[in-house]
Amino acid sequence: MPRALRFSLFANAALAIVVAVQLGLHPASPPAVSAASVAQPDTAPSRAAIAAAPGPEASAPGGIRDALRQLEQLGLPREVVVTALLGDIHRRWDRRVAELEERYAPRSVPARAYTELARQRDVEQERELVEALGADGYLAWDKARILRLHNAGNAALNPAEADTVYRLQKDFDAHIKELQMAVEDGVADPTDSSALHSRAQAALDEELRRLLGPQRYDQLRGLSDPLTDAARRYGALNPTPAQAQSVVQTDDDYRTRETALARRLKGDPGAVDIAAELKILNEAREENLRRIFGAAAYEDTRRETDSTYQRLDQFAEAWELRSEELPNVYETLRTFGEQMELTRSAAAMREAAGERVNWNEVNATIEQARRQTETGLEQLIGAKRAWRLKENGLLSTR
Repeated sequence: MPRALRFSLFANAALAIVVAVQLGLHPASPPAVSAASVAQPDTAPSRAAIAAAPGPEASAPGGIRDALRQLEQLGLPREVVVTALLGDIHRRWDRRVAELEERYAPRSVPARAYTELARQRDVEQERELVEALGADGYLAWDKARILRLHNAGNAALNPAEADTVYRLQKDFDAHIKELQMAVEDGVADPTDSSALHSRAQAALDEELRRLLGPQRYDQLRGLSDPLTDAARRYGALNPTPAQAQSVVQTDDDYRTRETALARRLKGDPGAVDIAAELKILNEAREENLRRIFGAAAYEDTRRETDSTYQRLDQFAEAWELRSEELPNVYETLRTFGEQMELTRSAAAMREAAGERVNWNEVNATIEQARRQTETGLEQLIGAKRAWRLKENGLLSTR
Protein backbone atom coordinates (compact mmCIF):
# COMPACT_ATOMS: atom_id res chain seq x y z
CA MET A 1 0.00 0.00 0.00
CA PRO A 2 1.44 3.43 -0.90
CA ARG A 3 2.70 5.38 2.10
CA ALA A 4 0.47 8.41 1.41
CA LEU A 5 -2.65 6.22 1.23
CA ARG A 6 -1.68 4.35 4.40
CA PHE A 7 -1.14 7.67 6.22
CA SER A 8 -4.53 8.93 5.02
CA LEU A 9 -6.28 5.79 6.25
CA PHE A 10 -4.50 6.08 9.60
CA ALA A 11 -5.59 9.70 9.91
CA ASN A 12 -9.20 8.86 9.06
CA ALA A 13 -9.17 5.98 11.51
CA ALA A 14 -7.78 8.19 14.23
CA LEU A 15 -10.39 10.83 13.54
CA ALA A 16 -13.22 8.33 13.60
CA ILE A 17 -12.06 6.76 16.86
CA VAL A 18 -11.46 10.08 18.59
CA VAL A 19 -14.88 11.38 17.54
CA ALA A 20 -16.48 8.14 18.67
CA VAL A 21 -14.79 8.44 22.05
CA GLN A 22 -15.88 12.07 22.31
CA LEU A 23 -19.49 11.16 21.51
CA GLY A 24 -19.40 8.48 24.15
CA LEU A 25 -17.99 10.80 26.78
CA HIS A 26 -19.84 14.02 25.98
CA PRO A 27 -23.51 14.79 26.56
CA ALA A 28 -25.54 16.01 23.63
CA SER A 29 -24.71 19.52 22.52
CA PRO A 30 -26.80 22.16 24.30
CA PRO A 31 -29.25 24.05 22.11
CA ALA A 32 -27.97 27.29 20.61
CA VAL A 33 -28.75 30.36 22.67
CA SER A 34 -31.49 32.35 21.02
CA ALA A 35 -31.30 36.06 20.33
CA ALA A 36 -34.27 36.58 22.65
CA SER A 37 -32.21 35.49 25.64
CA VAL A 38 -29.75 38.34 25.15
CA ALA A 39 -30.74 41.46 27.04
CA GLN A 40 -28.76 43.87 24.85
CA PRO A 41 -27.83 42.20 21.57
CA ASP A 42 -26.14 45.32 20.21
CA THR A 43 -23.47 45.35 22.93
CA ALA A 44 -20.65 42.86 23.36
CA PRO A 45 -20.93 40.70 26.48
CA SER A 46 -18.35 41.41 29.14
CA ARG A 47 -15.16 39.38 29.37
CA ALA A 48 -16.39 37.91 32.67
CA ALA A 49 -19.71 36.88 31.10
CA ILE A 50 -18.03 35.07 28.22
CA ALA A 51 -15.48 33.43 30.51
CA ALA A 52 -18.31 32.19 32.74
CA ALA A 53 -20.35 30.85 29.85
CA PRO A 54 -20.32 27.08 29.38
CA GLY A 55 -17.49 26.06 27.10
CA PRO A 56 -17.53 23.29 24.52
CA GLU A 57 -18.32 19.85 25.85
CA ALA A 58 -15.66 19.02 28.40
CA SER A 59 -13.57 15.95 27.82
CA ALA A 60 -13.26 13.19 30.35
CA PRO A 61 -9.46 13.33 30.51
CA GLY A 62 -8.86 9.77 31.54
CA GLY A 63 -11.03 8.33 28.77
CA ILE A 64 -9.56 10.51 26.03
CA ARG A 65 -6.02 9.87 27.25
CA ASP A 66 -6.59 6.12 27.28
CA ALA A 67 -8.10 6.24 23.79
CA LEU A 68 -5.14 8.21 22.44
CA ARG A 69 -2.71 5.80 24.07
CA GLN A 70 -4.51 2.89 22.41
CA LEU A 71 -4.26 4.60 19.03
CA GLU A 72 -0.52 5.13 19.50
CA GLN A 73 -0.14 1.47 20.47
CA LEU A 74 -1.79 0.60 17.14
CA GLY A 75 1.09 2.39 15.43
CA LEU A 76 -0.46 5.78 14.73
CA PRO A 77 2.06 8.62 15.08
CA ARG A 78 1.26 11.02 17.91
CA GLU A 79 1.10 13.90 15.43
CA VAL A 80 -1.72 12.16 13.54
CA VAL A 81 -3.59 11.43 16.75
CA VAL A 82 -3.24 14.99 18.03
CA THR A 83 -4.29 16.36 14.64
CA ALA A 84 -7.47 14.30 14.87
CA LEU A 85 -8.13 15.60 18.38
CA LEU A 86 -7.50 19.19 17.28
CA GLY A 87 -9.91 18.71 14.40
CA ASP A 88 -12.62 17.68 16.86
CA ILE A 89 -11.85 20.66 19.12
CA HIS A 90 -12.01 23.05 16.16
CA ARG A 91 -15.35 21.66 15.01
CA ARG A 92 -16.85 22.22 18.45
CA TRP A 93 -15.52 25.79 18.53
CA ASP A 94 -16.97 26.39 15.06
CA ARG A 95 -20.33 25.52 16.60
CA ARG A 96 -19.69 28.06 19.38
CA VAL A 97 -19.03 30.74 16.78
CA ALA A 98 -22.23 29.81 14.94
CA GLU A 99 -24.17 30.03 18.22
CA LEU A 100 -22.69 33.45 18.94
CA GLU A 101 -23.69 34.70 15.49
CA GLU A 102 -27.19 33.30 15.97
CA ARG A 103 -27.53 35.20 19.26
CA TYR A 104 -26.92 38.51 17.50
CA ALA A 105 -28.73 37.82 14.23
CA PRO A 106 -29.73 39.75 12.21
CA ARG A 107 -27.24 42.22 13.69
CA SER A 108 -23.51 41.82 13.17
CA VAL A 109 -21.54 40.33 16.04
CA PRO A 110 -19.46 43.04 17.78
CA ALA A 111 -15.75 42.60 17.16
CA ARG A 112 -15.19 42.50 20.91
CA ALA A 113 -17.36 39.40 21.25
CA TYR A 114 -15.31 37.57 18.61
CA THR A 115 -12.11 38.64 20.39
CA GLU A 116 -13.27 37.33 23.77
CA LEU A 117 -14.45 34.04 22.28
CA ALA A 118 -11.09 33.58 20.54
CA ARG A 119 -9.29 34.12 23.84
CA GLN A 120 -11.47 31.57 25.58
CA ARG A 121 -10.85 29.12 22.73
CA ASP A 122 -7.07 29.40 23.14
CA VAL A 123 -7.29 28.71 26.87
CA GLU A 124 -9.71 25.81 26.46
CA GLN A 125 -7.73 24.21 23.64
CA GLU A 126 -4.55 24.12 25.70
CA ARG A 127 -6.46 22.75 28.69
CA GLU A 128 -8.00 19.94 26.62
CA LEU A 129 -4.65 19.00 25.10
CA VAL A 130 -2.99 18.88 28.52
CA GLU A 131 -5.83 16.70 29.82
CA ALA A 132 -5.66 14.38 26.82
CA LEU A 133 -1.87 14.06 26.56
CA GLY A 134 -0.88 14.57 30.19
CA ALA A 135 1.43 17.39 31.28
CA ASP A 136 4.59 15.66 30.06
CA GLY A 137 2.99 14.53 26.82
CA TYR A 138 1.70 18.01 26.08
CA LEU A 139 5.11 19.54 26.81
CA ALA A 140 6.81 17.09 24.43
CA TRP A 141 4.24 17.72 21.69
CA ASP A 142 4.33 21.51 22.12
CA LYS A 143 8.12 21.59 22.14
CA ALA A 144 8.28 19.58 18.90
CA ARG A 145 5.67 21.91 17.37
CA ILE A 146 7.52 25.10 18.34
CA LEU A 147 10.89 23.80 17.15
CA ARG A 148 9.37 22.68 13.86
CA LEU A 149 7.84 26.12 13.31
CA HIS A 150 10.96 28.07 14.27
CA ASN A 151 13.80 25.88 13.02
CA ALA A 152 13.23 26.45 9.32
CA GLY A 153 16.69 25.27 8.30
CA ASN A 154 16.78 22.20 10.58
CA ALA A 155 19.78 23.47 12.53
CA ALA A 156 21.34 20.75 14.69
CA LEU A 157 20.46 21.35 18.35
CA ASN A 158 21.59 19.34 21.35
CA PRO A 159 18.93 18.68 24.03
CA ALA A 160 19.99 21.65 26.19
CA GLU A 161 19.94 24.01 23.20
CA ALA A 162 16.54 22.71 22.10
CA ASP A 163 15.16 23.35 25.59
CA THR A 164 16.56 26.90 25.60
CA VAL A 165 15.25 27.72 22.12
CA TYR A 166 11.83 26.42 23.15
CA ARG A 167 11.79 28.47 26.36
CA LEU A 168 12.95 31.67 24.63
CA GLN A 169 10.37 31.32 21.87
CA LYS A 170 7.53 30.56 24.32
CA ASP A 171 8.45 33.59 26.44
CA PHE A 172 8.52 35.75 23.30
CA ASP A 173 5.16 34.42 22.11
CA ALA A 174 3.59 35.10 25.52
CA HIS A 175 4.95 38.66 25.53
CA ILE A 176 3.64 39.35 22.02
CA LYS A 177 0.25 37.96 23.00
CA GLU A 178 0.15 40.37 25.95
CA LEU A 179 0.94 43.27 23.60
CA GLN A 180 -1.78 42.16 21.20
CA MET A 181 -4.34 41.90 24.01
CA ALA A 182 -3.38 45.35 25.29
CA VAL A 183 -4.05 46.82 21.84
CA GLU A 184 -7.35 44.93 21.58
CA ASP A 185 -8.36 46.21 25.02
CA GLY A 186 -7.55 49.78 24.02
CA VAL A 187 -4.90 50.28 26.70
CA ALA A 188 -1.93 50.36 24.30
CA ASP A 189 -1.29 52.35 21.16
CA PRO A 190 -0.84 50.10 18.09
CA THR A 191 2.27 51.97 16.98
CA ASP A 192 3.85 51.77 20.44
CA SER A 193 3.00 48.07 20.55
CA SER A 194 4.64 47.58 17.15
CA ALA A 195 7.83 49.26 18.39
CA LEU A 196 7.85 47.03 21.50
CA HIS A 197 7.26 44.00 19.28
CA SER A 198 10.29 44.93 17.17
CA ARG A 199 12.45 45.39 20.26
CA ALA A 200 11.36 42.05 21.69
CA GLN A 201 12.12 40.35 18.36
CA ALA A 202 15.58 41.94 18.27
CA ALA A 203 16.25 40.78 21.85
CA LEU A 204 15.13 37.22 21.00
CA ASP A 205 17.33 37.16 17.92
CA GLU A 206 20.32 38.36 19.94
CA GLU A 207 19.79 35.64 22.58
CA LEU A 208 19.58 32.98 19.88
CA ARG A 209 22.70 34.26 18.12
CA ARG A 210 24.59 34.15 21.42
CA LEU A 211 23.36 30.61 22.07
CA LEU A 212 23.98 29.13 18.62
CA GLY A 213 26.54 31.38 16.95
CA PRO A 214 25.93 33.27 13.69
CA GLN A 215 26.06 30.28 11.35
CA ARG A 216 23.61 28.04 13.19
CA TYR A 217 21.38 31.02 13.98
CA ASP A 218 21.08 31.74 10.26
CA GLN A 219 20.31 28.07 9.66
CA LEU A 220 17.68 28.09 12.43
CA ARG A 221 15.97 31.07 10.81
CA GLY A 222 16.24 29.56 7.34
CA LEU A 223 18.45 32.41 6.19
CA SER A 224 20.37 31.58 3.06
CA ASP A 225 23.71 32.97 2.06
CA PRO A 226 23.52 36.53 0.68
CA LEU A 227 23.87 35.50 -2.97
CA THR A 228 21.06 32.97 -2.74
CA ASP A 229 18.90 35.47 -0.89
CA ALA A 230 19.50 38.12 -3.56
CA ALA A 231 18.62 35.66 -6.31
CA ARG A 232 15.39 34.78 -4.48
CA ARG A 233 14.31 38.38 -3.78
CA TYR A 234 14.84 39.47 -7.36
CA GLY A 235 13.93 36.18 -8.99
CA ALA A 236 11.41 37.86 -11.30
CA LEU A 237 14.35 39.66 -12.93
CA ASN A 238 16.34 36.44 -13.45
CA PRO A 239 19.56 37.91 -12.03
CA THR A 240 22.89 36.68 -13.31
CA PRO A 241 25.53 35.71 -10.71
CA ALA A 242 27.22 39.06 -11.32
CA GLN A 243 23.95 40.93 -10.75
CA ALA A 244 23.27 38.96 -7.56
CA GLN A 245 26.75 39.85 -6.31
CA SER A 246 26.07 43.52 -7.08
CA VAL A 247 22.83 43.35 -5.08
CA VAL A 248 24.73 41.90 -2.11
CA GLN A 249 27.25 44.73 -2.35
CA THR A 250 24.43 47.29 -2.52
CA ASP A 251 22.82 45.80 0.61
CA ASP A 252 26.16 45.79 2.43
CA ASP A 253 26.77 49.43 1.51
CA TYR A 254 23.32 50.39 2.74
CA ARG A 255 23.78 48.65 6.09
CA THR A 256 27.22 50.21 6.55
CA ARG A 257 25.89 53.71 5.91
CA GLU A 258 22.84 53.08 8.10
CA THR A 259 25.08 51.94 10.97
CA ALA A 260 27.26 55.04 10.57
CA LEU A 261 24.14 57.20 10.60
CA ALA A 262 22.92 55.57 13.81
CA ARG A 263 26.35 56.17 15.37
CA ARG A 264 26.24 59.86 14.43
CA LEU A 265 22.72 60.15 15.77
CA LYS A 266 23.74 58.69 19.10
CA GLY A 267 26.78 60.98 19.35
CA ASP A 268 24.99 64.23 18.48
CA PRO A 269 21.22 63.87 17.91
CA GLY A 270 20.69 67.53 17.08
CA ALA A 271 23.21 67.48 14.24
CA VAL A 272 21.38 64.82 12.20
CA ASP A 273 18.21 65.23 10.14
CA ILE A 274 17.49 61.54 10.34
CA ALA A 275 14.49 61.48 7.98
CA ALA A 276 16.39 63.36 5.27
CA GLU A 277 19.46 61.15 5.71
CA LEU A 278 17.40 57.96 5.50
CA LYS A 279 15.69 59.26 2.37
CA ILE A 280 19.10 59.81 0.76
CA LEU A 281 20.17 56.27 1.70
CA ASN A 282 16.98 54.75 0.29
CA GLU A 283 17.23 56.72 -2.94
CA ALA A 284 20.87 55.69 -3.38
CA ARG A 285 19.95 52.03 -2.93
CA GLU A 286 17.10 52.29 -5.43
CA GLU A 287 19.36 54.00 -7.96
CA ASN A 288 21.93 51.22 -7.59
CA LEU A 289 19.26 48.59 -8.20
CA ARG A 290 18.09 50.42 -11.33
CA ARG A 291 21.68 50.46 -12.55
CA ILE A 292 22.12 46.73 -11.85
CA PHE A 293 18.93 45.52 -13.57
CA GLY A 294 18.15 48.37 -15.93
CA ALA A 295 15.78 51.15 -14.92
CA ALA A 296 12.78 50.04 -16.98
CA ALA A 297 13.00 46.34 -16.02
CA TYR A 298 13.49 47.14 -12.34
CA GLU A 299 10.62 49.65 -12.16
CA ASP A 300 8.25 47.37 -14.07
CA THR A 301 9.03 44.41 -11.81
CA ARG A 302 8.79 46.44 -8.63
CA ARG A 303 5.39 47.73 -9.69
CA GLU A 304 4.04 44.36 -10.82
CA THR A 305 5.08 42.66 -7.55
CA ASP A 306 3.79 45.44 -5.28
CA SER A 307 0.63 44.35 -3.44
CA THR A 308 -0.82 47.87 -3.75
CA TYR A 309 -0.51 47.83 -7.54
CA GLN A 310 -1.85 44.28 -7.69
CA ARG A 311 -4.98 45.35 -5.78
CA LEU A 312 -5.48 48.41 -7.98
CA ASP A 313 -5.14 46.27 -11.09
CA GLN A 314 -7.42 43.52 -9.75
CA PHE A 315 -10.25 45.83 -8.68
CA ALA A 316 -9.83 48.58 -11.27
CA GLU A 317 -13.19 47.82 -12.86
CA ALA A 318 -15.03 47.65 -9.53
CA TRP A 319 -13.45 50.92 -8.42
CA GLU A 320 -14.04 52.52 -11.83
CA LEU A 321 -10.35 53.19 -12.46
CA ARG A 322 -9.30 53.55 -16.08
CA SER A 323 -6.08 51.89 -17.20
CA GLU A 324 -4.46 55.23 -18.00
CA GLU A 325 -5.16 56.39 -14.42
CA LEU A 326 -3.52 53.43 -12.69
CA PRO A 327 0.12 54.61 -12.94
CA ASN A 328 -0.55 58.01 -11.33
CA VAL A 329 -2.83 56.56 -8.66
CA TYR A 330 -0.24 53.90 -7.84
CA GLU A 331 2.62 56.42 -7.63
CA THR A 332 0.55 58.62 -5.30
CA LEU A 333 -0.14 55.69 -2.96
CA ARG A 334 3.42 54.38 -3.17
CA THR A 335 4.84 57.80 -2.29
CA PHE A 336 2.57 57.97 0.75
CA GLY A 337 3.59 54.46 1.85
CA GLU A 338 7.28 55.30 1.56
CA GLN A 339 6.79 58.55 3.47
CA MET A 340 4.94 56.73 6.26
CA GLU A 341 7.64 54.05 6.51
CA LEU A 342 10.39 56.68 6.47
CA THR A 343 8.73 58.67 9.27
CA ARG A 344 8.41 55.61 11.49
CA SER A 345 11.91 54.35 10.73
CA ALA A 346 13.41 57.74 11.61
CA ALA A 347 11.49 57.81 14.90
CA ALA A 348 12.56 54.25 15.73
CA MET A 349 16.21 55.12 15.07
CA ARG A 350 15.97 58.19 17.31
CA GLU A 351 14.41 56.08 20.05
CA ALA A 352 17.10 53.40 19.67
CA ALA A 353 19.73 56.14 20.06
CA GLY A 354 18.26 57.05 23.44
CA GLU A 355 16.13 59.99 22.38
CA ARG A 356 12.64 60.26 23.85
CA VAL A 357 10.15 59.99 20.98
CA ASN A 358 6.63 61.37 21.13
CA TRP A 359 4.82 58.74 19.09
CA ASN A 360 1.61 60.75 19.16
CA GLU A 361 3.41 63.46 17.20
CA VAL A 362 4.82 60.84 14.84
CA ASN A 363 1.33 59.47 14.23
CA ALA A 364 -0.03 62.99 13.74
CA THR A 365 2.62 63.63 11.07
CA ILE A 366 1.62 60.43 9.30
CA GLU A 367 -2.07 61.33 9.53
CA GLN A 368 -1.35 64.73 8.00
CA ALA A 369 0.45 63.02 5.12
CA ARG A 370 -2.50 60.66 4.70
CA ARG A 371 -4.95 63.57 4.46
CA GLN A 372 -2.74 65.30 1.92
CA THR A 373 -2.58 62.09 -0.11
CA GLU A 374 -6.35 61.72 0.06
CA THR A 375 -6.76 65.30 -1.19
CA GLY A 376 -4.34 64.58 -4.02
CA LEU A 377 -6.32 61.50 -5.03
CA GLU A 378 -9.57 63.48 -4.98
CA GLN A 379 -8.03 65.97 -7.39
CA LEU A 380 -6.71 63.12 -9.53
CA ILE A 381 -9.76 60.83 -9.80
CA GLY A 382 -12.57 62.60 -7.96
CA ALA A 383 -13.90 62.34 -4.41
CA LYS A 384 -16.15 59.32 -5.02
CA ARG A 385 -13.43 57.05 -6.38
CA ALA A 386 -10.85 58.32 -3.87
CA TRP A 387 -13.33 57.41 -1.11
CA ARG A 388 -13.53 53.87 -2.50
CA LEU A 389 -9.77 53.48 -2.27
CA LYS A 390 -9.83 54.79 1.28
CA GLU A 391 -12.67 52.46 2.30
CA ASN A 392 -10.75 49.50 0.90
CA GLY A 393 -7.70 50.20 3.06
CA LEU A 394 -5.35 51.69 0.48
CA LEU A 395 -4.84 54.76 2.66
CA SER A 396 -4.44 52.84 5.89
CA THR A 397 -1.81 54.09 8.33
CA ARG A 398 -1.48 50.71 10.04
